[in-house]
Amino acid sequence: MVLGHVHSNLSKECAKERFERFYDGGDGTVKTTFAGLCDEKNVARRWQDHNRWSIVGFFPAGLIRRSGLGLALIAVLLMSVTPHTIMATEGGGTSKALGVDTVRSGVQPPPGLRLTTFLARYDTGHTLDSSGNDRSPLSNFDVYANAVTFRFQYVWSDFHVWNANIETRVGFSAYVDAGVSFDVRTPFGQIHRNGSASGIGDALFAPVILGWHGKRFHQMLGPEFFLPTGAFDKKELANTSRGYYSVGPGYWFTWFPTDAIEISGTGVYLLNSKNHHTNYDSGNELSFDYGLGYELKPGWQIGASGFLYKQIADDIQNGQVVGDGNRGQAVAIGPFLRYHPSKDWGITFKWQHETAVKNKTRGERIFLQFFLKLL
Repeated sequence: MVLGHVHSNLSKECAKERFERFYDGGDGTVKTTFAGLCDEKNVARRWQDHNRWSIVGFFPAGLIRRSGLGLALIAVLLMSVTPHTIMATEGGGTSKALGVDTVRSGVQPPPGLRLTTFLARYDTGHTLDSSGNDRSPLSNFDVYANAVTFRFQYVWSDFHVWNANIETRVGFSAYVDAGVSFDVRTPFGQIHRNGSASGIGDALFAPVILGWHGKRFHQMLGPEFFLPTGAFDKKELANTSRGYYSVGPGYWFTWFPTDAIEISGTGVYLLNSKNHHTNYDSGNELSFDYGLGYELKPGWQIGASGFLYKQIADDIQNGQVVGDGNRGQAVAIGPFLRYHPSKDWGITFKWQHETAVKNKTRGERIFLQFFLKLL
């Protein structure tokens, strides 16, 4: 974050003023001294250079794909917006859409082509530090993100490996719209900053996902590759892309202990490459999407879903650990309603509230997911 204090006696003449500003994840280890920063626009510009926001396209492919819609080639848009370098991972976001693969996540669809469409909304008024408190230099903080993502899943009919079906999936964020605004305190007064971005987001590709099926237990295993196909500009507060590549080995399962009860989960270990635009290495991440559902009657299901998220490696920029490591964490839970009248189409509505958050934004997530068998 940005912590400021007067480095030397401030005269009434701005030209002689000196301002020492600390920018980091919270402990003031990275220090830069600027001279003659009386001009508020100059202060704001320099602050903005260090505090950009990244809007993560919700990759249903990796994120959404497990949302209980069958699995295959697709991408999701889950917008994770947070300040650049002051939060877990770069911008506090992640390439994987959290809380998406929660319903029938381990049930691979039958051979053929399936399309899943994800409509996502994210709202937050809080950006938290490593202690889980609102970051004090910021006020009137507000971030929103909307996304439309398509995921295509194709299960091959003529190929099997180790008695498993083979699925290929491709996902992409067709449209992302997000914005951020906040006020920041400086020795020269409060400065307002805002930014927005819209356009296509990032994409996901999973060439081989293996699926095994039992009477009551289903599971899948395979890697997903997240591709920075959206736009990234380090000078902007908001972006529609993460700006770097990621790979996430994943495991999906669904267990039906009874005909009416479903327990599903998705575990992903995300390995991130360096963002060469900013020379920033986001630490590796571990996430688990979960869902517990009950079938009221054929075609209708209610339950609870959410995710557990933990960053397990420090962020590094220019060869230095960022702040105290900038490791993020979050937990989310909320209700869902699913209508699935046939094996060829269905719709799921989910709301998730975030809690136990550190080094990330804390907000509300809403998903509306449709799946349709195409071939």
